[in-house]
Amino acid sequence: MPALPNQVQANAAAGSQWVQTYTLQNDDGTLMAITGKTFEFVIRPNTSDKTQPALVAVKSTGATAQGYITVTTGTSQVQVVLSPTATALLGQSAYPYSLWMDPGLPDATDLVVGLFFCQLVAAA
Repeated sequence: MPALPNQVQANAAAGSQWVQTYTLQNDDGTLMAITGKTFEFVIRPNTSDKTQPALVAVKSTGATAQGYITVTTGTSQVQVVLSPTATALLGQSAYPYSLWMDPGLPDATDLVVGLFFCQLVAAA
């Protein structure tokens, strides 16, 4: 990965499932060693908000009604899945998000940041 955090825009339809897979690499392009690491994906109302829980938060340590994170160490991939329940909370909006490695620990690293755009979609 280039200089951290990487900036990536995300888009979802409110009330739909959202899935994104990130392949984590070192500066030299080799796969990042992520064995034993934990991950958290958070969406917050603004970048200074530290309210717990976040507006949307999913972790690699277990699934919740908002979604889950799957870590594949052999390919250094982190897949984030937000449930329709989570995206429905966002409505028509744009919020900042972050993907953290080892959140809450002294070596916590913000890997990916950006704006999470959510759109209302008419029913079929």
